[in-house]
Amino acid sequence: MVSKAVTFLGMFLVVGMTLGAPQYNYDIPQSPSTLYETPAESVQEPVQLYEEPEETVQEPVQLYEAPSNNILVAEPQNIVPNIVSPPSPPMEGMPYDFTWGVEDAESGNTFSHVENSDGQRTEGEYRVLLPDGRLQIVRFFDIGEGFNAEVTYEK
Repeated sequence: MVSKAVTFLGMFLVVGMTLGAPQYNYDIPQSPSTLYETPAESVQEPVQLYEEPEETVQEPVQLYEAPSNNILVAEPQNIVPNIVSPPSPPMEGMPYDFTWGVEDAESGNTFSHVENSDGQRTEGEYRVLLPDGRLQIVRFFDIGEGFNAEVTYEK
């Protein structure tokens, strides 16, 4: 039993000496004497670039005028200018009457246009087959007062 205790004590001493010996050559660095070098010149006082404003109170500005008791009726803005009648002698190319149309069985395209005019009145219609399969029909006329159209759809 003594031999085991001596062996254990010997091993304990060897481990202790190994751990206590210096492991490598490391010199601890000296702490710096200062972290900051003092400037040679003296520091100037800070320059104030902003001047404090004077304590003034501006009078409020009145931007809104109270309504007066006089009620003004505004003139309508969408007045149609005087309509000029078409010239009394028929214009060049008047009267006219035309019809054209296309029916392409391969693509299914169908459209047409019919129009006639005597120089005073123009009327007609056009038809277009829409991608959703409906037929759009636009009937129109102009009697010198502007273009008027009625749009309908057929399935």
